[in-house]
Amino acid sequence: MTKKLLLKLNGTKNGSFIEWLNNFEGEPRISWYPSAGEDFRDLLYLNSRYYNHNPSDGLEPFPPNIFLHTDYFPWETSSFLDSHTVYSDRRTCIRLKEIEKLPELKLPLDEKIVFFPEGSVATNHVVFIKAEVNSSVLGTFIVPVVYAFVENASFCSDVIIPNNCPISHIIHVRYGGGCGGGGYSTGSWLLNVLQKLECECFITDGCLQRASGDERVYELFPNLRGSEDISKLKPIREMPSYIWSEHGDITWNIID
Repeated sequence: MTKKLLLKLNGTKNGSFIEWLNNFEGEPRISWYPSAGEDFRDLLYLNSRYYNHNPSDGLEPFPPNIFLHTDYFPWETSSFLDSHTVYSDRRTCIRLKEIEKLPELKLPLDEKIVFFPEGSVATNHVVFIKAEVNSSVLGTFIVPVVYAFVENASFCSDVIIPNNCPISHIIHVRYGGGCGGGGYSTGSWLLNVLQKLECECFITDGCLQRASGDERVYELFPNLRGSEDISKLKPIREMPSYIWSEHGDITWNIID
């Protein structure tokens, strides 16, 4: 089921991504990080080595096999992907070992959801990345990433759901919402698709108050509507804000 979506994103390309897909036995587990921006720390924290080093308070779902990032990326002045190093601190370095351009996705940008409906030179592009994570604590490992520079809700409504693609992990960290990001939505609508996408783990900074952009999401994409019920979220791990986002403490939740 997950390969159907990944093959659609690959199109007719005959490069590193299709090679990875052909070599993967079974259906890969996908983690989705909407509004990822330039953040690749999920590659470090959603990993079996991190889980072993920082055990959860409950039964932890198996980690993802591939990471899917989306963000319409309106920042014209950004040097994102121009440098091979996308994250570095005293203990961790994340470098891009390989980038393959995939077919573009033409998805809408609505002025009531995003701040900059004209997008940027990055908008609509899709790339496959082999990222190398080098951690003084966890060691070195290679992680596959697909980055689609598109608006999150339209991607979910028009790409993920029609392909019946389960998403094992969904990350809601520093989602747009007008907090220095690129949109009017807080991503509260994600609560409505957790069970629809068979999500096993929802990772959030807790900033889920519905905003005008979320209302607009429901107008444009009826398949994303719902009650935004948080009662089914059962926390199994907490991370202080300063370690990841500085935008609220991060909670790992299994879906009951």
